[in-house]
Amino acid sequence: MSDSVIIEPVSKADDAGFHRLVGREKGRLLPYFPVTVGRCTDVGATRRYLKELVASAKEGSYFCFVLRDYEGSDPIGALFLKQFDRTVGRCEVAYFIGEAHSGQGYGTLGVMWAVDHAFSRLGMSKVVARIAPDNTASIRVAEHCGFQREGLLRCEFRTGTGELVDLLYYGNLRA
Repeated sequence: MSDSVIIEPVSKADDAGFHRLVGREKGRLLPYFPVTVGRCTDVGATRRYLKELVASAKEGSYFCFVLRDYEGSDPIGALFLKQFDRTVGRCEVAYFIGEAHSGQGYGTLGVMWAVDHAFSRLGMSKVVARIAPDNTASIRVAEHCGFQREGLLRCEFRTGTGELVDLLYYGNLRA
C-alpha cells in the first residue's frame, strides 16, 4: 500500500493534467462518471468544468480533490464530495484512480482522507458511497475505509452508456 499521496482541491491549473487523466481512463469512467467524461472533451472544456467545480466548492455545494503521487505531478485520481443533505449531515463520496496507479493504496488513502474531511471540516455525520455491484475494487476500498453495506438500490443510476443499473449503498458514520 502507498504510504503517501498528495490530496488538494482541484484548480483551473489542473486543466491539462485532468484532461489527460480522464482521456486515458475514458472507457472505465464513462459508465459511472458520465458528467466528468462529457465535460472533459478538450483542455478548454476541462478548464471550464474545473472552474465550475472550484466555484461549487466556494459555495460549499460540491467538492473535487485531485490525488497526486508527487508534488507537481499530473492528477492520478479524483475524489468528489457531493449530494449534501445538511439537514441530516450526510454527503456522498465518489472516487476514481487511474489504472496505472490502481491497486497501490491511493484509493484507500484518498477515501480515508475524504471521509475525515467530510466529518472534521464539513461537519457531516455520515458519508455514503453508491457502488456498482461488479466494482469489486471500489467495494474493497469502501469496506477497508470503514463503510458498511446498508443495502441495494435497484435501478438507481443511469450510466453514461444509457443502462439503468443497481447500486450498492454503503455508509460510514462519524464515530
